[in-house]
Amino acid sequence: MNILLWIGNGFLVLVYLAVDHWLSLALLASLAWLLSSTPTEQRNWALGASLLAMAANAFAPAPVPLFLLIVASSGLAALHLEHFNSLAQRWNVVRGLGLYALAGIGFAIYRRVEGGMVSSDPMMAQGAVYLNALIGISMYVIPLGFLAYLAQSLWAHPPTPGTPEELIARVRTRGRD
Repeated sequence: MNILLWIGNGFLVLVYLAVDHWLSLALLASLAWLLSSTPTEQRNWALGASLLAMAANAFAPAPVPLFLLIVASSGLAALHLEHFNSLAQRWNVVRGLGLYALAGIGFAIYRRVEGGMVSSDPMMAQGAVYLNALIGISMYVIPLGFLAYLAQSLWAHPPTPGTPEELIARVRTRGRD
């Protein structure tokens, strides 16, 4: 009977752990899908950005883990919607994810070091408050800028050479005459 109790408790521990770390698990699933569908020429970069994102997710304070999940999942949605230039769009997703992950790691380091920079000088204290405000705002602005850039790249493609009729014929015949 004790073995069933231990198995039940172990299962409940896993359930509670999964619920407590749902952001990390969802980000891990998004990054796994991104890596599995990335072509080989971009896979090393996507792996690096994914490792940075998981490190930032583990060490950075809020709102970084939530916004990492939003950046990754919106990037996957954009890749699903993109039919014009999917390689360039995938590169934009990897680039944006890596940039925000680096910013999140920098934010985490700053938050750890910030306590040691306390000064009795009023100008230094005022500067620290200003720097805190800038960093805090940037942790919200960077993902919003990424989402705006993602929307722009989805809906505002550069014009293609030739007339629309030539483009339609080229797409329908796949470039064959």
